[in-house]
Amino acid sequence: MNTRRTTFLIAIVLAVGTGWLTLSYLSSQRPVATEQRPVLVATQEIPARARIVSTMFDTEMRPATAIEPGAITNPAGAVGSLAMVTIPQGSQLTSWAIGSGVEFALPVRLAPGMRAVSIPVDRVKGVSGMILPGDRVDVIAIPPQKSDAPPAKAVTIFRGIRVLAVGSALENPAATPSPDEQLATTVTLEVNPKQADLLAWADANANLRLALRSPREPIRSEPTEDLTLAGNGSSAPPVGGPIPVPAPFLAGPPIPSAPVTRLSSPVEVIVGDQVVDPNAPNASR
Repeated sequence: MNTRRTTFLIAIVLAVGTGWLTLSYLSSQRPVATEQRPVLVATQEIPARARIVSTMFDTEMRPATAIEPGAITNPAGAVGSLAMVTIPQGSQLTSWAIGSGVEFALPVRLAPGMRAVSIPVDRVKGVSGMILPGDRVDVIAIPPQKSDAPPAKAVTIFRGIRVLAVGSALENPAATPSPDEQLATTVTLEVNPKQADLLAWADANANLRLALRSPREPIRSEPTEDLTLAGNGSSAPPVGGPIPVPAPFLAGPPIPSAPVTRLSSPVEVIVGDQVVDPNAPNASR
């Protein structure tokens, strides 16, 4: 009798244990509710370098396990940023895909109709490395010196040109340039298309230097000057004509025009944004 009772109790314990284990296993197989979080999803394909606006994305609730690393959840963190790469429609906006885009921001910073042109500099030509992005500079051209000609005259061909970048740096929050900027070998300037042609031509035919301007000085407080280059070893006298001065800065009677001297050797003269031939019948300024 006692043996049967003992066996019966053991069978009940085993049955209860087996049932508990079975329920535990089945419970572990049930889907667990996942926390939902907001995420920004592109509603259209966003091209690389495009500035992101609110119509390009929407906020969706996604399971936390389905949210990509670095996903942007706040619309304020995306509006106004740049797409670093092409973002397909339906993709999540992530911190690695959008940002300030220093390496892509130069085209955005350019004013419509303007061009970015880089010129080589060193510590002397670049004002000891003290030029920062956003500064205004004058561009001084020094014609090459000929052995049988008088010393060449340095002329300022541009005034108040905006500096877009120093080296690869487009901005600098510090008041003093970093060591990399002080040792930069290029400066990128913002010019219009005609100035871009002139600047490239002057860089190839003359020695260029930059002069840093005071931010409190009007951009056109002084006129630009003409760059004259002589060919075949002969020097070119200055071509006559009044220096173009902006109207707000004219003072007194106009400067009389000097006679134009015809030259036997080819000479190229830069007048404003054009290269003219002083020996042409209608060459005047």
